[in-house]
Amino acid sequence: MKTKPIHEDMSIGLLINHAARTHMERIRSSLESYGVQRTYGPILKELSVSEGMTQKELAGNMRITAPSMSVNLQKMENTGLLTRKSDDTDMRQVRLHLTEKGKEIAERADKEIALAEKKLIEVLTDDEKVELKRLLIKLLESQSKGGKQT
Repeated sequence: MKTKPIHEDMSIGLLINHAARTHMERIRSSLESYGVQRTYGPILKELSVSEGMTQKELAGNMRITAPSMSVNLQKMENTGLLTRKSDDTDMRQVRLHLTEKGKEIAERADKEIALAEKKLIEVLTDDEKVELKRLLIKLLESQSKGGKQT
């Protein structure tokens, strides 16, 4: 008698959640091996691409609440990964900048995240990878519109 795969009875939402949690655990473990919290990886990536944005812009881009972003940024500043500088043209605005240490860690984190993603999807064919990405984008876009996409 053939047994069912262990995840066959799980709902799609639970499968997505489980895959994401497993993926994030792999990233967390890799990043923590050199002293970086998992939550810093995406923030470092975003700042390395768009350095000089405000905290509000960063939180909006990453879909993170302002209080959560504030806590993470304070910790990152305390560990020497970023600095806050007043905007030259509008002193009310505070811009976020990576330190040299932050840039080095961002580069390492980017490599760790890419390696974790490669491991996550290595069992898929190229066509399956394209289709999975297309489907996930469709799901996310429908959720952000608050409705059902047809």
